[in-house]
Amino acid sequence: MEKEAQGRKASADAALYTPQQEAEAELYTKKKEAEGLIALADAQSYQVKRLLEALGGDNRALRDYMMANMGVYQEMARINAGAIQGLAPKISLWTTTSIGDGPMLSSISTGGGASAMQQVAGVYKMLPPLLTTVHEQTGMLPPSWLGSLPERE
Repeated sequence: MEKEAQGRKASADAALYTPQQEAEAELYTKKKEAEGLIALADAQSYQVKRLLEALGGDNRALRDYMMANMGVYQEMARINAGAIQGLAPKISLWTTTSIGDGPMLSSISTGGGASAMQQVAGVYKMLPPLLTTVHEQTGMLPPSWLGSLPERE
C-alpha cells in the first residue's frame, strides 16, 4: 500500500510538474518580450534625441521629418486622391461686371466710384446665377422666400 501511495504521489507530482513547466516557460517568454520592447523603446528614444539635437531642438522639424520618413504624407495623399477620384467639380467665377446681356460669375467687386445702390444692384444681378450654380452642384433649391430658379428651356 505504501508503494501504491508513493506511486500515486509520483503520478500526481508528474501531472503537476508539466503545467508548472509550461507556466514558467510562458513567464520566461513574456519577460523576454518585455525586455525586447524596453530595448526597442530605448533605441527609439536615443534616435529621437539624436535627431532633435541634429535639428537644433526644433520639435516641428522633427515631427515633419518623422512624418515624411514614416510615409504619413504619402498615405494622406493616397487617401485624398482616392476621396476625389471620379468627381467632376463645376467651377464658377463670380463678378458683377456685365458681359453681353448679364453679369458674369466671379467674386463681387465694384469700382472705386460705385454708389451703394450700384453695389446692391450688383448683388441682385448675381443671385440668379449663384442660385443656379448652387442647385447644379448640390441639387438644393433656394427657399421659396428667396426666389425661384428660372425655368430651363
